[in-house]
Amino acid sequence: MTTFTLRSSRTLTVQAAALAAAAALLLAGCSTDAAGGSDAAGSDSEADAIAAIAAKADPTKPESSSITGAVWQGAISAQWFLGAPTAADYGVELKSDWMTDATVGRAQLVAGEIAIVPGSTGGAVQLAQSGVDALIVAGNYESEEGRQVVYVMPDSGITSVADLAGKTLGATAISGSWPNRIRLAMKDAGADPTSLNVVATTYGDMAEQLKSGTVDAVIAASFALPAVKATGAVPVFDVGGGPYAGRPENVWLTTREYYEKNPNTIAVFQCAMLAGAALANQRPEMESYLADTLGWEQKLIDVSPSPISIDGPLDLAQVQADWDDEVAVNGSPEFDVATLVIPEPASC
Repeated sequence: MTTFTLRSSRTLTVQAAALAAAAALLLAGCSTDAAGGSDAAGSDSEADAIAAIAAKADPTKPESSSITGAVWQGAISAQWFLGAPTAADYGVELKSDWMTDATVGRAQLVAGEIAIVPGSTGGAVQLAQSGVDALIVAGNYESEEGRQVVYVMPDSGITSVADLAGKTLGATAISGSWPNRIRLAMKDAGADPTSLNVVATTYGDMAEQLKSGTVDAVIAASFALPAVKATGAVPVFDVGGGPYAGRPENVWLTTREYYEKNPNTIAVFQCAMLAGAALANQRPEMESYLADTLGWEQKLIDVSPSPISIDGPLDLAQVQADWDDEVAVNGSPEFDVATLVIPEPASC
C-alpha cells in the first residue's frame, strides 16, 4: 500500500495577519488595474515568458524536495494521492492538508504558506484580476453529463430551467461556472436570470433541504447525487452535460513567484498529476483511494461516481469557455485565460 503524507492542520496554520491580508485581497474583486496584477485581457508577453520557462523545465532536476498543497477531502483529490509515487520517483514529496474552504485555501496560496491549491479556471482569473499572479499548473477533473445536475421535487411545478425564475437554488458555491450556466440557459429560454436566488449549502444538507422546501432546487454532484435522487427528486437541467461536457471543472493553481523559482519542481508536479489522473480514471484505483485514504465505507463507495480526471494537456478553448460565460452573465472584464496556463513538460 502506498503511504501518503497528510499534514496536520497545525502545520499549515496561516498567520492571522497574513491570512487576513490575503483574504482582503481576494475579496477586493476583479479589479482591472490592481497594482502588480495582469491586465483585464491577459498578456501575451507574460504567456510567452511562461512558455519559455516551461520549455526549459526539467523534471529530473527539481529545485525542491517537496511540494505543499491543500486538497479537497473527496474523490477529485485522487489524482493528487495516486500521483504521489510518480513525484517521489523524481525525488519530490507531495505534502497536503485537507481544505475545507476555498477562500482560505487561496489565501494560504497568496500568503506563500502552500504552493498548490485546487480551483476553477474562473477563480484563477479572479485572482489575476485582483493583483495575484496565479497560474494554472494542470487540470484536475472535467464536467460530465449526469454528474452535476439541477434537481427539484416532482410536485415543485418546475419542469424546465425557465421555471427557476424567482426560485431559490441551493449550491455549494453561490457564484461561478454552475450558476452562470444556469442563468445563461434561463436567459436563452426567455426567463429572467437575475430573479434566481442562489444560496450556499453543502452536499450533505441538500437532500433534506430540498425535501423540506428550504430550497426549490439544488445542484447535486458527487456523493449528494444518490441522496438527492433517493428523495424522489427529478432532474431539470444538466450543468455538466451538453455544451459543458469536457470543460475543466477544477484545475491546480500556483503563483508566478513560486513557478519562476521552481519550474522543474512544478514540472514534476505536472508529470505526477498526469500519472495520477490516469490511475484515478481506473475504477479499482479510485475505490482503493476512497477506502484507504478517505476511509469511506464500501456502501458509500458503491454509490459514488468517479470524476473524469484530466490525464492530458488542457484544451485551451474549454479553459476559456467558463470565463466567457462569466463575461456574458455578469459583465466581468474579458480575459485570455490561456495566458495563465503553464504548458506541460515535453516528456515525463
